[in-house]
Amino acid sequence: MTDLSPASQKLLREIARRDKGDGVAIQYVSRGRYTVTRDGATAYNRATFHPLFDHDLVIGWDAHDEDGDMRLTDAGRRVLAELDAQPAQTKARREPSADGATAQRLLREIAKHDGSLVYDDGLRRVWRVASRDGYRASIGMWVALEKAGYIRTDRVSSIGGQRVTVTDAGRARLAQHRTP
Repeated sequence: MTDLSPASQKLLREIARRDKGDGVAIQYVSRGRYTVTRDGATAYNRATFHPLFDHDLVIGWDAHDEDGDMRLTDAGRRVLAELDAQPAQTKARREPSADGATAQRLLREIAKHDGSLVYDDGLRRVWRVASRDGYRASIGMWVALEKAGYIRTDRVSSIGGQRVTVTDAGRARLAQHRTP
């Protein structure tokens, strides 16, 4: 099996989906980008096509023509079958760290406005300190600080208002972070 970038894999799948035996029209869009769709909704860089030609996965149009037809080869169909047989590889997202630079900046901002209310963005993805225009961070970052014991949030009303305070452990962490 060949090593193809995710963009080349996506392009190979798009060509296979559209190639019904008579080829796929490749059209120049602009700035070294080409499309395999008539509407030009998805454009691919010229370099994305090269691995497909290098491994003989497609024939026909080449990167020097402005427009032309491209066909999937038998080798291209085999590689596509191998790609489809593999489980999708996804990168696991790291949990936010309470000791990272972003968390420490959030902790400093919370300390500046100790006892202030927390505001959300209405979608519950980000919380802000002290005002709707205050410093903001993802909820995961807030949770990481709370799990580490650096902050405490207390509900102040039944409709969701929360007050945030820095704990003694959080103050100790800030003092530790300031000194080299």
